[in-house]
Amino acid sequence: MKKIKFILVGGFLGAGKTTALCRLARYYIDEGLRVGLITNDQANNLVDTYLVKIEGFNVEEIPGGCFCCKFNDLVLAADKLITKVKPDVILAEPVGSCTDLVATVIKPLKFYHKDSYEISPYTVLLDPKRAKDMIISGALSGFSRNVAYIFMKQLEESDIVALNKIDTLKPAQAASMLNLLKKKFPKSKVIGISSRTGKGFDHWIKIVRTMKGCGRNILDVDYDIYASGEAELGWLNFIAELSAKAPFSTEKLLKALTLKIKSSLNDIPAEIAHLKLALSTGLGNSLIHLTRSSQGLEFFKRESGKSSSARLIVNARVHTDPKLLCALVTGALNELCKKEGVGLRIKSKQYFRPGRPVPVHRFV
Repeated sequence: MKKIKFILVGGFLGAGKTTALCRLARYYIDEGLRVGLITNDQANNLVDTYLVKIEGFNVEEIPGGCFCCKFNDLVLAADKLITKVKPDVILAEPVGSCTDLVATVIKPLKFYHKDSYEISPYTVLLDPKRAKDMIISGALSGFSRNVAYIFMKQLEESDIVALNKIDTLKPAQAASMLNLLKKKFPKSKVIGISSRTGKGFDHWIKIVRTMKGCGRNILDVDYDIYASGEAELGWLNFIAELSAKAPFSTEKLLKALTLKIKSSLNDIPAEIAHLKLALSTGLGNSLIHLTRSSQGLEFFKRESGKSSSARLIVNARVHTDPKLLCALVTGALNELCKKEGVGLRIKSKQYFRPGRPVPVHRFV
């Protein structure tokens, strides 16, 4: 039986993993291959899963914990895709605050499921601005040393470090940063890509296909520091139904809400790791995100138009207390809806600090 290619793409919150996986999926589909995707989060109602679905891909979601702690669920999700899609390729995106994935996911897959999957080299994506702050400048980028520990461990265990979003850099800046990363992470293959434009993807895919061996860099991870770092991040997944007597500009409200949340968090101050909002209407979908507190907001899609009803999903990962984070988001939404004459019904909200990671397997 032909093995299914299994490609795990990690990276810190906001590194561009979902956009990269969607482009990878399209690449393999254009080659005539069948593709399935697996998303992962500490909670339910993930914007990433929603985005993958509206892009038309087959996807399974694993909520309630990272791949390492939900390893059996990962295998079940892959089985569901095999039954439903019969994929040639499975693309999987772990939670952006997780590390030690070589020892707890890649090695167990290779050992227990070697007859089913051909495990590809492990790629970790890197945002240039976080790279500049946390690697080149040695700053914490608004995070604690415990969170920075997770960030660095993710890169240290990679087979491939992919500096993403190089389209935002000048050629000289990109070349300089890539050279520094090669010196910093000599055990990894360092490349530059752009998930948005596709630059460097042919090179990346060639390396994934030809690199011998994967999961070579098993780390010595201090789980006390790791757990503390994750627990310092506030997690919020939030769903609301919006309605009005007359059609309102959904994109205007979405943009205003994102800016208001950003402003409120900057007042604390609290560093944004990733803030993603998705709004759907009968006309289409609009998605917006922020990957740091100092960043300008960016739309993925702008198709929701004017409507008298809409569904809003908010995913926020912020270096702050989750209860406070929830209060800020719901307060900002309530204020805007009242101002615009829009009715609000909260359907679901989860806010918490991630618990201590307890892997099902760990290879040494």
